[in-house]
Amino acid sequence: MSSRSTTASPRSPRTAPLPEPERHAISDATDTIARSYLDAVVAAFPQRATELGLHDRDGELPDISVAMLDGYQRDLADLRSRLAAILPTDAEEAADRDALDATIAEAAFQQEVERQWRRNPHTAASIVPNSVLLLLSREFAPLEQRLADACGRLEAAPRLLEAARELLDEPCPPHWRDMAIDAANSAADTVPAMVAELAAGTRLAARATTAGQAAAEALRGYAAWLADEHAPRFPEAVSYALGETALRRRLAEVHAVFDDPADLLATGETEIAAIIETMAEHATGMGYARTSQHGTAEQPNWVTALDDVKRHHPSADGLVDAYRAEMAKLADFVFSNRIVTDPLPDAPVVAVEATPECQRAFLPLAAYEGPGPLDEVQRGHVIVTPPPEPAGLRDHSWASLQSVSAHEGYPGHHLQITSVNRLPSLTRKVVESHAMIEGWGLYAEQLMADTGYYDAAGRLGQLAMRLLRALRLVLDMGLQTGETTWEAGAERAVALVRMAPTAARNEVARYTMMPTHPFGFLTGCRILERLRTETEQRQGDAFDLRAFHDRVLSYGHMPPPLLASALAAAG
Repeated sequence: MSSRSTTASPRSPRTAPLPEPERHAISDATDTIARSYLDAVVAAFPQRATELGLHDRDGELPDISVAMLDGYQRDLADLRSRLAAILPTDAEEAADRDALDATIAEAAFQQEVERQWRRNPHTAASIVPNSVLLLLSREFAPLEQRLADACGRLEAAPRLLEAARELLDEPCPPHWRDMAIDAANSAADTVPAMVAELAAGTRLAARATTAGQAAAEALRGYAAWLADEHAPRFPEAVSYALGETALRRRLAEVHAVFDDPADLLATGETEIAAIIETMAEHATGMGYARTSQHGTAEQPNWVTALDDVKRHHPSADGLVDAYRAEMAKLADFVFSNRIVTDPLPDAPVVAVEATPECQRAFLPLAAYEGPGPLDEVQRGHVIVTPPPEPAGLRDHSWASLQSVSAHEGYPGHHLQITSVNRLPSLTRKVVESHAMIEGWGLYAEQLMADTGYYDAAGRLGQLAMRLLRALRLVLDMGLQTGETTWEAGAERAVALVRMAPTAARNEVARYTMMPTHPFGFLTGCRILERLRTETEQRQGDAFDLRAFHDRVLSYGHMPPPLLASALAAAG
């Protein structure tokens, strides 16, 4: 069993079996390098092995040092050289090669340019709780075995955090340090107690208590060190921005996007204007006049309408149950209407649980925790973050809850990731473009509008979520070129998409640590929407929505521009 409830609604019965997704050619050359990439990742970062579904090192944490990081970086460079030597025999193999290179390029960029272990204290603060929670949430082994491995990671925490102190020799933005302090203290207060509670009454009880106490002490010591020693050592408020040159490189190497950051930002602003106009038209249809008086100023009708629908939301106690019910409703709609093939027809609806407390500042709304691509058990969890103050429940309104559930569950990440995880190609299992992953999630939200799922309030909520993703694109480009501060970005999120202030500050602060991740939602979604339109126009009456989606998912999480090229070549 898991530390989380696995109670879930059963699927509605199928009237006919659904076909397997179409299989494509598998490249032995890229799969060989993909296996070497996995070997390098597992050797350096055992917690990544757990994420991937490789469980030989579940009780370990990274043995972080300058020598280890330098060796890992050399391994990545060697893998990219091997990939460059492949001469593809067709467009499929070219897509696989370039997608795998993009995944490895991101890992290399993080080491070489972002230098996460050298300048971001949040890296070490989060790795301890996240690696332990990963063991508790995935049911790949009996609970007692996973608890033993969790104890191993708690026991390794003091050594990891001590090594992290030695590596943190570069200045960092002050809010990164603040977030790391909060994450470490929160983890110390919650994770060891969670492990000890689960181990109570077992042979691991004493070990869990001892390991938890040592880990908690190390986490609190790390937080104190950051405040008392790291902060005085690096008092200057350095920028989190990559700068335009590095940003261009990341966009090109990781995402196969060669647009100017200023042009991408302009695209986001254009999308914001278009979404606002659509929201205004929709609010008019809901009975709202185009403008209304708000104090001494006029307020657009979509703002009034959005504020109204946000007043209607589940209670704090009923929040998780509300998402569970919505997931079951979505699953029934998606599969009954043949929108995409169900990769797990005999499994229950995706589980929904509250976000662990130590992760809530970093995940202010909701997220999906999927099984690893190599995990035998393909179960995932949607985690929902209870807001820190009652006003935050507005961001979980009944209107927005529908599209959030579509994004995280059906036909979004749960369906997407479990579909990709069953592909025969190792390359396509392990390539990991966030623009494809998050682009599909946003595409799933719009898809539910296109297929008539939302009520009027839900459609308004979905448009508001798309507005947020357009804003993310704008803020990502602005933050990483240094033209936007995260404080100003948070203020705009409050004003434009009506986010609660605390959630907005947490959200935008997170963007500063994740360059080009926020841009991927809208960028990937727009490419997928264009591909569907072009395919439908080309195929006419022969177009089948489910076949199109199965075809897209058969390429894995490769960067959307590479997917588009592969589909164009295939015809």
